[in-house]
Amino acid sequence: MQAPPGQGSPPARKAPARKAPPRQQKPPARTAPQQTPPPAPLTPAQVIAAILSALGAALTAAQLVTLLAKIMAVAGIGLLALRAVAVLMMSWPADVLEGTGPAQRHAIRMNATRRAQFMLSACQRVQAAVVAARSQGTPVLDAIRKAMAAEQRWLAAHVHASQNRIAAASAVDGMADAYGNLLGWNSVPDSRCTPECRNANHKNFYADRPPAIGYPGSTHPNCRCWPSAPFKGARVLPST
Repeated sequence: MQAPPGQGSPPARKAPARKAPPRQQKPPARTAPQQTPPPAPLTPAQVIAAILSALGAALTAAQLVTLLAKIMAVAGIGLLALRAVAVLMMSWPADVLEGTGPAQRHAIRMNATRRAQFMLSACQRVQAAVVAARSQGTPVLDAIRKAMAAEQRWLAAHVHASQNRIAAASAVDGMADAYGNLLGWNSVPDSRCTPECRNANHKNFYADRPPAIGYPGSTHPNCRCWPSAPFKGARVLPST
C-alpha cells in the first residue's frame, strides 16, 4: 500500500553498532629462574690457608675431614681422597722445641706451611688415582691403597726435613745467644757440598732473618753446614 501524498516513508532504524570484542591480553612472558652462579675457583694459597687453620684445630682425622670437606670439594678433591689423606696427616709428629728464639719461631711457621702444602699435594695425587681408576674400570680402593703407600714415603721425607729445620734453628738460636744476631755460615767444601752451601761458606747471616736458602743445616736433606761467630767483613747472605 502506498503512503498518502505528502507523507514520506518512515525513517529506517539504524542497527546498533557492534562492539569489537575485547583484545585478549598476552600472559606475561615467563622469566627463567635465576641460577646461582658457580663458586669462584679457589687459589692454592686460599686452600693452603684453610688447611693450615684446620690442621691447627682438628684433633682427629674425622674432625679434619669435617672442617675441610666443603672447601676441598670446591678444589676438586672428593671425600674418598680427603679421608685417606686426613688419616695420614694425623700421624705427622709434633715439632720438638728446645727454645723460643727467632730462628725456631721461623722454623715452626715454615713447618706448618710445608705440612699444609704437603696435604694439598697428597689430596691431589690421591684424587688423580681415584679418577684414573674410575675411568679404567679398576677397583678404586686398590688405587687409593697404592697411592697412600707412596704418600707415606713422601710424608716420611717431609717429617725428616721438618725435624732438620727445627734442629738447625735451635743451633742458630744457641749461637745467637752467644754471639749476637749476626752469625757466620760454615760449610764442608768437599765433593758432596752443594753449590748453595759452597757459595754460603764463610759468609754471614742474621738469626732473625733466615737466608733465602734456609739456615745452615737445613738447606737440603743431607746438609752438614753449621753456624758460628760472624766472619769479620764478610758479605751478608740474602734473606727471605
